[in-house]
Amino acid sequence: MGEGKRGKPHNELERLQIFEQLAAEYFRMVELFRPEGPPVRADSLEAERRQWVELFRAALLRKFIVRDEHVSLKLVVRALRLCNYAADRGLAEGADAVAALFTAEMVQGRQHDTPGPAPDDGRDTFEDVLYGRLLHGDADRFHRSKWAKDYSRLRSAAAQRFDAEHALSKALDVVRYGLANDLLRSPAGSIDGAGPGLPDP
Repeated sequence: MGEGKRGKPHNELERLQIFEQLAAEYFRMVELFRPEGPPVRADSLEAERRQWVELFRAALLRKFIVRDEHVSLKLVVRALRLCNYAADRGLAEGADAVAALFTAEMVQGRQHDTPGPAPDDGRDTFEDVLYGRLLHGDADRFHRSKWAKDYSRLRSAAAQRFDAEHALSKALDVVRYGLANDLLRSPAGSIDGAGPGLPDP
């Protein structure tokens, strides 16, 4: 799942179209891998499977929350406002609602208030541990982590990221509403032009 192969969107409307596809794929993945059955023993194979599914879910959410991704909520809110050519009230209120749901704690690089002692150097973040464990098993940032194997702490940090799902779901509903009702039109000019989005955290 990723928009990289599609390349950078050519305009704000295409950004919203790509976002709609990727957000729908994300929620489809969540539904397909939703745990079934009662709680399981912590040392069971099923418990380990559920833990990894949770980590991948958190990793996929990154695309929608960090500032430098083409389909981040910050840029989606901006695109919704710029593409609302008819000044539709539903679109405007929806964009405002997404902005209100999106918080700085969801953004990459924030320190997370998690159980256990604070990192010695102040550099150990959820991103360091998550990507060290999933994608860069021998990376320096993974080895220097004081809690890389502390799953309870990693899960606590991941839980803060899952708060973004509510904002993501709302944004998907708003974009679908705009596309279905032909209420969105890309403004003239570059997609990098200034426009009202979310303030930098």
